Amino acid sequence: MPDKIIKFLAHNQKISVICADTTNLVEKARKTHDLSPVVTAAFGRMLTITAIMGAEMKSAKNKLTVQIKGNGPIEMMVATTNNFPKVKGYVVNPQVDIPLNEFGKLDVSEAVGNEGYINVIKDIGLKDPYIGISPLTSGEIADDFANYFVTSEQRNSAVALGVLVDKNGVKKARRLFN
Repeated sequence: MPDKIIKFLAHNQKISVICADTTNLVEKARKTHDLSPVVTAAFGRMLTITAIMGAEMKSAKNKLTVQIKGNGPIEMMVATTNNFPKVKGYVVNPQVDIPLNEFGKLDVSEAVGNEGYINVIKDIGLKDPYIGISPLTSGEIADDFANYFVTSEQRNSAVALGVLVDKNGVKKARRLFN
């Protein structure tokens, strides 16, 4: 099944909701970069939110770059996209292997770190690109991007990101944003 992005309005057209299934994108990244499971979860979340942000851009000439730099062992992840969205990215340390968290889940927060920043560069054809910077709040990526949207773009937002990884690869990668 192909990846897809679905947009709709809710609550008398006052709330914009965007859902994405990026399972194929994240699995391709896992294979291409030989990512460990926890890095697959972290990078997959970042690729998914980058795809949605790219799909929100108006022109095919627009470009978006997202960078997450944290104090965790992943160190840094970067992704770029256009408005199609055609996404590509890079992870500094793709083979991070850390223990599961206290709930038995992949510890994305520990791998990314909770100190650092998100850097978003939008080149939308103006003289200078828009640059937004926001501190990491948790390292969980969804919380960090919700904070980015509120503080840097002044958009009240709720963000949920998830990547389900098993021994055979990525089972599901999804995002909800409003």
